[in-house]
Amino acid sequence: MIQGLYAAAAGMIAVEDRLAVIANNVANAPTPGFRGQDTVQEGFYSVLLSQLRHANSLNADPGPGGGLVTTETFTDLRGGPITITGDPLNVALIGPGFLSVDTPQGERFTRSGQFSIDADGQLATAEGYKVLGLGGAIDVAGGTVEIGRSGLVSVDGQPAGVLRITEFEDPHMLSRQGHTLYSASDQARARSSAATDTEVAPNSLEMSNVQVAAEMAKMTLGLRAYSANQRVINVFDETMSRLINEVGAPV
Repeated sequence: MIQGLYAAAAGMIAVEDRLAVIANNVANAPTPGFRGQDTVQEGFYSVLLSQLRHANSLNADPGPGGGLVTTETFTDLRGGPITITGDPLNVALIGPGFLSVDTPQGERFTRSGQFSIDADGQLATAEGYKVLGLGGAIDVAGGTVEIGRSGLVSVDGQPAGVLRITEFEDPHMLSRQGHTLYSASDQARARSSAATDTEVAPNSLEMSNVQVAAEMAKMTLGLRAYSANQRVINVFDETMSRLINEVGAPV
């Protein structure tokens, strides 16, 4: 019976983990370049078996109870819809590439092309990180900025730099940092190259790939699962109370 309580409680925790991810997806649905996330959940017993060095030494009869455990949160890297904004400081990427930006933690990668001009007159992200070109930061002060399909940045018709766009052999090797930034390990960088299959769409933004209707449906199912586990705990609690008060009562 105690194992049943543990299983229901573990299920509630797993649902809470998933609902937190869903809520973050919905909150960032309007965020350009945002990629939705989802959780991977497995049965606690199977996770325990996979982690044991000698699974055959486990006595399966008195083994641990069931329930779910969140083992991973993964990012859906499918592209989002492209919206034409008419803003010359907006770009969208068509293809697998990532833009490079300079952060206090080093070079990071993003799909968000919502740019601005910072106090130094250089191209920057909405968060204030400098956008990197092939030669470093891109100076766009003092004129009209245009960004072409090849990634060429011009000021009053004069070349100012070329956007640094990187393609990774396996984008899932990137580590998510914040809402739209990703870091690349040495292994991921070794399996990357300058973009050849990515095109820049000027005056446009790639929006989030989150489908709000689908996320709300997942949230509803999650709330139902949470409520079901809660009812299970209540039933076990009532049953144990009866055992203590009635069965265990002195004659």
